[in-house]
Amino acid sequence: MAESMVLAVAAVILLRGVMKGVDAYGMFLKGGRQGMASAIGLLPALCAMMAMVAVVEASGLGEVLSALLAPVMKLMNLPREAAGLFLLRPLTGSGSLSALRQIFQQYGVDSRAGRVASVLVSSSETIFYTMTVYLGATDIRKLPWALPVSLASYVVGAAVCGLVVR
Repeated sequence: MAESMVLAVAAVILLRGVMKGVDAYGMFLKGGRQGMASAIGLLPALCAMMAMVAVVEASGLGEVLSALLAPVMKLMNLPREAAGLFLLRPLTGSGSLSALRQIFQQYGVDSRAGRVASVLVSSSETIFYTMTVYLGATDIRKLPWALPVSLASYVVGAAVCGLVVR
């Protein structure tokens, strides 16, 4: 069914382009070139972000930060086992999914840590990655409140998660 819908949407777009006298294939190629240029422009920022995440993970800084974060986790009623995930989620999607998988394997999917981790991952975004991609693609360099507001909303969402998930 989904394959048929994709084909139908593509056919409607092409048909509409032909009816309006637009070179649909040429426009497709032009859009592809613009997309590639945007992707190439984002590579340095993405590489820097990935390197930062790798350094934090390889250095053991994540473990130290998790230990330091224990009182905050207790205050937000979040299990200590989710501290690593709480730190990783704003940085990396794949890293946070690895932390989620580790929580599932170690404590179980039905444990409180597993349920909190599930809600935390599904209700939050990889803030630094998203900001790197979108702000980099639009060439915005000065946006002073975007990061603090995003991080504050993440912390509030995590606190609500700690209150709601039993």
